[in-house]
Order: sequence, then structure tokens, then C-alpha cells
Amino acid sequence: MSTPARPRPDASMTLLREVMERPLDPGYAAAARARADGTAPGPRRRRLVLTLALAATAGLVATVGVVALRAPAAAGTTGALRAEVEDRQAQVDGLAASVEESRAAVAAAEEAALGPGAAATSERTERLGVLTGDLPVTGPGLRVVVADAPSAAADASGSPRTDEAADAGRVRDRDLQTVVNGLWVAGAEAVSVGGQRLTARTAVRGAGEAVLVGYQPLAPPYTVEAVGDPADLATGFALSAGGRYAAGLADYGIRVTTTEEDELHLPAAAGLRPELARVPDDAATDAP
Repeated sequence: MSTPARPRPDASMTLLREVMERPLDPGYAAAARARADGTAPGPRRRRLVLTLALAATAGLVATVGVVALRAPAAAGTTGALRAEVEDRQAQVDGLAASVEESRAAVAAAEEAALGPGAAATSERTERLGVLTGDLPVTGPGLRVVVADAPSAAADASGSPRTDEAADAGRVRDRDLQTVVNGLWVAGAEAVSVGGQRLTARTAVRGAGEAVLVGYQPLAPPYTVEAVGDPADLATGFALSAGGRYAAGLADYGIRVTTTEEDELHLPAAAGLRPELARVPDDAATDAP
């Protein structure tokens, strides 16, 4: 007859016995044996592998980002936008021609309505129309062409130095404003910028990289034309603050060319409308 096995006295202390008999976790023990045998990668090797993996991941992400940013726009989209811009510009040109025809018809009707006193009144009206820009002007004058520096036309490389140099050589709205003011000071009777007639209410301003005259965007080179005595305009402009400013633009590579012209044609200003009107005293007296 067999004697039943007696339980161990320390059966209730299994955890304490495990700690005393096997102080290392089996995983740690296996790693220690692998290091002792020389088959486990050392800390340096693990760090090197981790570094290479992170570098490869970062390089892949950067490459994908650069490719996405520099991907050219779809040819169809660019072509459609260009076609729409050209179509809108053609519509604007057609409306401008219609305005010129309407102005000529209004002038003829005014002359017919004035009757015998049309000569004196017409001369005064014509002078006022020239000053306000309501009438086109043809005559001798001065042409000033302001062009960007060659560095401004270079492709943007992303380099801060390159981009700064290109920006310094680009013609800004303030440059054209100063040139125009110099021509007015020199005695110009009428001035246009890029074919757009200037009036007392016309703004030359910038919108991003574009220069606007009124609401019409212009592209370089910018042509400024002034009607008046060519010699007097050339001398007065060179001596004015605007002329000295234009000469100083050469330090930034901006090219300013001035030529005297025998005949210039400046169109009438677009969008003119009367803001104030009153009935003359004699007309009020004669009214029934």
C-alpha cells in the first residue's frame, strides 16, 4: 500500500520561490544567453538599424512631398484658364470700342445742339475733356519704358538670396507712381500707363506680383507716355524727383529708357461718369 505524497511545506509561497530560483525572466535569460554566444545584435547595431530605417522613411516622405508640390498643373486646366482670360479680354476690348463710338456720337449731338455758339463752347469743352481724360489726345511727347531687371525673370530656385535679388529687380507700383508724378511735374498735359489713360481718380497700385492701373492688370515692361513738348518734358523729368528716382533704379538692375516722340496717341479714360451736376443760372431763368 503506497503512502500518499505529502505537499511541500512551501507550496503556499510559489511566487517567492520563483523569485529565488529564477531571478531573471525567461526572455531576459534567453537574451543573455544569446549575447554570451555572440548571436544577438548589440546596442550599437540596433541603434544603427533603427536610424537607417527612420532616415529611409523620412527621405521617402520628403520625396513624395516634393514631387507633389512641383507637379505641373494639368494641361487641360491651364489651357482652359488661358482661353477664358483671352475671351474676357476680347469682350473688354469690344466694349471699349463701343464706348468710343458712343462718345463720338454724343460729341456730334452736342455740337449740333449748341448751334451758333458751338465754337467757343466746344473749345472749352474740349479743353476740359483733355484735362479730365474724357477725350483722347494725340501729339508729341515723351515715352518712358520701365523694365524688370534680368534677375527678376530667372526661375525661382527657392534660395533666399536668389529670391531676394529677383524681388529687388522687379518693378513695383510705387516705382511707376514716382515716374508718373515726375512727368506731371515736368508739365505733361496727359499721361497713360500701359495704354491706360490716367485721370485725377486713377490708382496705380499693386496686387501681389501684378501692377494694376485702375482695374486693368499690366505686364512688364511698362510703357509710360506723356503728351507735351518733348524737349521740355525730357529736361523737366530728368531734373524732377521722379527722374532722379528712375535713374536710381539702375542700381537694382531695373532698366529705364526715355525717348522723345513726334506723335503719341493716348486713348480716353474708361469708366468716367459725372459725380455732380447743377443747372446753370441762365438756364434756370429761361425755364418755363
